[in-house]
Amino acid sequence: MSNPLFFTVVIPTYNREKYIANTLESVLAQVYPHFEVIVVDNCSTDNTLEVLRPYVESERIKFIRNERNEERAFSRNVGMENAKGDYLTLLDSDDFMYPANLADAAKFAADNPSIKCFHNYYELLDGEGNVIYRYKLPPLNDRLAAISGGNFMSCIGNFMHRDVYRNYRFDITKDLTGGEDWEFWLRVLADHKVARIEKVNSGILQHVSRSINNQSLESMERGLKYMIEKLRGDPHLSTVYADHLNRIEANCLLYLNLLANDGRMKEKARFFLLAAAKRDINVVFTVRFIRSLRRTFIV
Repeated sequence: MSNPLFFTVVIPTYNREKYIANTLESVLAQVYPHFEVIVVDNCSTDNTLEVLRPYVESERIKFIRNERNEERAFSRNVGMENAKGDYLTLLDSDDFMYPANLADAAKFAADNPSIKCFHNYYELLDGEGNVIYRYKLPPLNDRLAAISGGNFMSCIGNFMHRDVYRNYRFDITKDLTGGEDWEFWLRVLADHKVARIEKVNSGILQHVSRSINNQSLESMERGLKYMIEKLRGDPHLSTVYADHLNRIEANCLLYLNLLANDGRMKEKARFFLLAAAKRDINVVFTVRFIRSLRRTFIV
């Protein structure tokens, strides 16, 4: 590894003219100076390119534009393929790094050279920068159980050593969009331990055009079914997650329950909730299931 450690920040973007400048400024304001920024544009049709132009011309970012509109996973892969960092971190083009993000990551990596993958806490913010929600992440003493319970890794505040990011790619299957990050981390954590910086160093911006707020139930159902079949059909992953496959599938069903409730499709919501309980009875004792139960049958 280089000394000092060098980081790559990969930012995929598509039609984020309102948000990407603030995202970039949060990266460029890092107190730790040893990093590169790779922005991969997915053929934006708004004013994103004009917003990015000053950053490109001043060479504060490396800019790559896809030849055609692809899924977000494709753009992340492009960024990973062009990265030079000892460690790589992903950041969506409407989210933020807090000023000490990379400095804390550099110290953690230097203090823990055997750890190839780690992350920090993150929180949800409104447009005024107020904290809406602080995410409660599971303990990491059993990483397989933790990631089987849902994608606590997300795609913010994660750091991968080059030995990791050079050997894994996001699945670009279209229907998996919205679940591609969970599928990615299931594969990475099958092979690598993960550690945590005990500090909130990243922020997710809540707004109406967030990808998570515009997901299709039908597409997500197909995508999660594909993911489960992929896990069960892979000799390595099916062995690693042998004790967790039912829990993973149950949590897929709980996510579909959430989308069905958001769409006020109560019959479908009930179906997915009951299916989750049948797939893994232990899931009914989780906070996530209890919240889903209340929303499905009471609210």
